[in-house]
Amino acid sequence: MKTKWMCMILMLALALPLSACGDRQENGNSSENGVINMEPQSVEDDSSGNTGNESSEMNVIDLQYNGTDKNIMAVSRFKDSAFSGKVSGCYYAGGSRIIVAADQLYLYDTGKGETIASADISMGDLCVQTFTDGYFVVGQGKAGGNGSFATSESGGINGYILNRDFAVQDTISFSGLLSDDFIVQITGIAISQDGKQVAFSGLQGLYLYDISSRKVRTILNYSEEGTAGNMQIATMDSLTFTGNSTLVYVGMATDTSIGGDGISAYGTVSTDSANLTITKKGDYKVDTEEVQKGGNLLIMPQSFDKNNGTLLMLDTISNTEKTMSFSSRSEGKDGVYCSGQGKYVATAVLEKSSVTISIYDTASGKRIHTETVQDSNSTYFLRVPQILILDESGTCIVVLGRGIDEVSTLITTFDFVG
Repeated sequence: MKTKWMCMILMLALALPLSACGDRQENGNSSENGVINMEPQSVEDDSSGNTGNESSEMNVIDLQYNGTDKNIMAVSRFKDSAFSGKVSGCYYAGGSRIIVAADQLYLYDTGKGETIASADISMGDLCVQTFTDGYFVVGQGKAGGNGSFATSESGGINGYILNRDFAVQDTISFSGLLSDDFIVQITGIAISQDGKQVAFSGLQGLYLYDISSRKVRTILNYSEEGTAGNMQIATMDSLTFTGNSTLVYVGMATDTSIGGDGISAYGTVSTDSANLTITKKGDYKVDTEEVQKGGNLLIMPQSFDKNNGTLLMLDTISNTEKTMSFSSRSEGKDGVYCSGQGKYVATAVLEKSSVTISIYDTASGKRIHTETVQDSNSTYFLRVPQILILDESGTCIVVLGRGIDEVSTLITTFDFVG
């Protein structure tokens, strides 16, 4: 599963703080900015280090701005001294903090350039959410995991509640909460902003787990209570809290007046009263696994097979839609990524030996920066990258090869001006 609710990152995390690249300044023409060449220029041959599942070494770009609008960035290589094991993802954790998934989870401060803490948690696909007092990590468990918090059930979905110091406060085994329903995907699980409740969706209904009492109650049953007007909820594939008692969902619904296949829909539901709204998007097919929330903005990327270069967004406070048009119709099929505070979105366009990242301002809809990352090893570009955007520092992080065993994870960064 491609990573959702995109979350943010690493830079010279291995040996240098993020601010080490902060000297780069844009010269005013920020629409087309540069090319990053991932090839090491003054490094010993290390072909064996780029293969296999070893990740004691990670390629990281050392950005050097030469004052020109288009430039080649020099590459440095650093020992992975901060983390153990192959880095499988980086996730935004609020402010300057990010969570790095490797052999376990690491809390990393990009401002200080150091690892703050670690948690003995090892999972496959995962999502990270922040709430008032900490972090909520939910993902697929690994059979035979090394950590004391690793699930012993292959494929089981586990949730971990951690405080601001990254100490585990509670664990939830979702596979044991329902006896007559099944949870489909981890994007359909969300924690309230006060950290007291977790909502999750199944094939048949929507549920609420109270953390203190450890009890589950049904919010609504799709077949009995999942209707609004002539629309009937079929699935709620993505959930996010907009407060402590209101959820925004994205999923599929059917029009009971005409029948037929399900169509993309979104709406709100109250955890207190089960009041439901349904907005159908018959002309727009949402990739529900890629729905992301940044600040008050919910972005709903199109399914790659229906992509036409547009993006549907929802302001969750005013409940108003906005559509953004990218610079080309091909943008969006290789990934759309939202910044932590929702000020920016990025698109990726993959080529044989490169990926081009374009960053857009969500308020104006204008493209403000474009950067191309190149490498002679085409393996890195066989899958969509993970792209993380830090609103505060104007930094974009590109993570390549994280889900490909044949190569070490490759991470590079560049700055942009909003």
